[in-house]
Amino acid sequence: MKRGFSLLGSLALFGVAVVACAPVKEPQQVSSPDPVIEDSRDGEHGVGPSRTTSPGSPTSSANGRGANAPSGGVHGSSAEAPKSSKALGTQVGSLAAFLGGQDGLKWGMSRAELTKLYTQPNGIISKDYDEKLMKARVGPEMNALEAEREQQKAAFARSLVEFKDIPTGYDTSGIKNEYTYRNSESLMWVERQGRKRYFFFFNDRLWKIYDEVPLYDSGEFGSSYDDAVRAMTATIGVKGRIRNADASKGPVATTVDWKDGVSHLRLVDRSGERVVAIVMEDIGTLNNLGELRRNKVTDPTAIEPSVSAVIRGVSDPDAARPAASAAPAKAAPKKKK
Repeated sequence: MKRGFSLLGSLALFGVAVVACAPVKEPQQVSSPDPVIEDSRDGEHGVGPSRTTSPGSPTSSANGRGANAPSGGVHGSSAEAPKSSKALGTQVGSLAAFLGGQDGLKWGMSRAELTKLYTQPNGIISKDYDEKLMKARVGPEMNALEAEREQQKAAFARSLVEFKDIPTGYDTSGIKNEYTYRNSESLMWVERQGRKRYFFFFNDRLWKIYDEVPLYDSGEFGSSYDDAVRAMTATIGVKGRIRNADASKGPVATTVDWKDGVSHLRLVDRSGERVVAIVMEDIGTLNNLGELRRNKVTDPTAIEPSVSAVIRGVSDPDAARPAASAAPAKAAPKKKK
């Protein structure tokens, strides 16, 4: 198991190539064990290695919203909505390397811009195939690789899911607490190098990147959540804040987190599914979730009241039920013969 990795290694961890044309049902979220490292308060251990902020990254404005953070939108999220970045994790120098600025990713970019970044000639997906194509034999082998590459580009472009009123397969998956319905939220996803990446949007503006990284013995993050925490701590250079799972108040799974002036990084325990989640969020948007998620949380799979009433044997749920008689009616007297 690798306990640390290079800057390039950390950037590579966020790539993922398209393997399907539509989202599939993900494994359910599981409960998580307590972490092994000690707790730490914000800034208690100083700052991590200094890195340069990626071009296009938003900076927090006076009202707490990033320059590229989405505005408007609508409430009601099972995810937490901190009032300020002070409620987030351990302060570090910069988390820009984890955002993938060298690939062109930045907070606030649109879905069209993201699609172009991945599918254009010499884009992210094309670069994944460059080495394979250089080694391929001219003819059927090369043609098959080129066809596969184009299919994956097309699949990513079709991966968009908008969280309107219709339930999706994600409602029973490990990311079910990362979005809400009827609040102008959407996602796209891609899979590369065996890792799945989700891109979350508010009002067509990127604000969160969620990676599912497999856990196994020889993997970059080891075979357990504890291994992953140690590896991430070694990379950042400082221990993160630990939050144990709390189903009633959140988080729903054990989480270790860090922050800089622009982004919030969460390492989420999903080891019961043999993965660890690495989540990057724009702090400006995170501080405004209460504004952005105005629509209340509802269960999109709940039965309509009128249907539920019929099931219970009531034709009209709004109709008043007849009042029960105070005493049983007397039987009519029998006629004498």
